[in-house]
Amino acid sequence: MPESNIHRGDDELGGCQEHSYYHNVFGMLMARSTFEGMKLANENKRPFVLTRAGFIGSQKYAATWTGDNVSNWEHLHMSISMVLQLGLSGQPFSGPDIGGFVGNATPKLFGRWMGVGAMFPFCRGHSEKASFDHEPWSFGDECEEVCRRALKRRYRLIPHLYTLFYDAHIMGTPVMTPTFFADPTNPSLRTIENSFLLGPLLVYARFCSLYFQINH
Repeated sequence: MPESNIHRGDDELGGCQEHSYYHNVFGMLMARSTFEGMKLANENKRPFVLTRAGFIGSQKYAATWTGDNVSNWEHLHMSISMVLQLGLSGQPFSGPDIGGFVGNATPKLFGRWMGVGAMFPFCRGHSEKASFDHEPWSFGDECEEVCRRALKRRYRLIPHLYTLFYDAHIMGTPVMTPTFFADPTNPSLRTIENSFLLGPLLVYARFCSLYFQINH
């Protein structure tokens, strides 16, 4: 849609504005209407809504995935920065399509991506219809075992992750934070793109292996 397209929005939303003003607001309002509709349908259940588009306030209504990524090492590396930036922008519940949405992952790429992705706030494998099967068991026994260990690690950390989500709800702290949160006075930590924190837990991804340690 052209940026010059005019939307005649309600006064409370901003009134008559160009498309660029409303582009992401539309995604947020779709998530909000879905959330509220699910609540009306069953007040006894908590809705889970997942969106690819959003705006300020979207985190109240939906989790976010980072969009149609590609099955390559560059997009695996980029996924860490994207989730960190979403967290700093107010969306604590986010994650990429593990293994990549477009194209075909290799067993090594998929296993490494699952190792990192299992530590993201939102953890999901997802791929386009035209790609090869992207289930862990589709890549052979070795990759399946790597994915099994990664997911078991996530399940062991579920109480810890729930605590981080509670903190995000109460204080606004991202679930997954940049490494410089460990020492904001150290400028060198602000250039690191292959590690992150889950509370006191440091996750360091070398993309040839994955390391975990408690940061004291």
